[in-house]
Amino acid sequence: MNKVEALNHINEIWNNDNLDLGTKITTISTDYYEVGLDLATTAAYIKATPAELDALLSLAALSDELISKISQANPPKTIWELLANANDEEINEALSALATKRDNNNLSDDNDSVSEYIYKQMVKLAGPSIEQRVAEIRASDIAHIRKKGEEFKALSDWEIKFLKSIASQKANDKSLSDKQMNHLIKILNSLAEKGVITRNSIDKDNVICDRILDALGR
Repeated sequence: MNKVEALNHINEIWNNDNLDLGTKITTISTDYYEVGLDLATTAAYIKATPAELDALLSLAALSDELISKISQANPPKTIWELLANANDEEINEALSALATKRDNNNLSDDNDSVSEYIYKQMVKLAGPSIEQRVAEIRASDIAHIRKKGEEFKALSDWEIKFLKSIASQKANDKSLSDKQMNHLIKILNSLAEKGVITRNSIDKDNVICDRILDALGR
């Protein structure tokens, strides 16, 4: 099979509504990788978005058992990527919950409703993200760690000013920007690596240290 033949075959499979999702996943991924096709070109040829095609190709990396379960559930394209990046437990739980909801007629079949429901199930199973956990760190904890970091000479002048600003923002219930959150996580991880924030701290701040390390997932 050459590239033109592969493109034509993928186009036929992708746009055939009578084929189940599992067949599309295995057949399209096999043809795509066998001849070394390009994502953007292939997506344009079959009138799909690159994200949709990439998500389907990612699903092909899952086990045959999971592909079969996903095929039976027939989730909308909008959550293919989410499933492809989940672990086995998360996929099984999300698809089981989806099937139960549909069986009980508690979920409409429109893509937005299905996507929203599965997304919520995945988030619930995955638990809060590191950003969400760090966002819950108290202003007083940030202030304490900043002072301790200064004592350990583990912070630059900019980092000291930054942590002071973050503590003030949190004390006033102001949300952090994505950029601020990334900087905060980076600084806290650095302090953990330098031994400023540690489990079983001998500095009588083990409760604070543990809270921060828990938030960081360390």
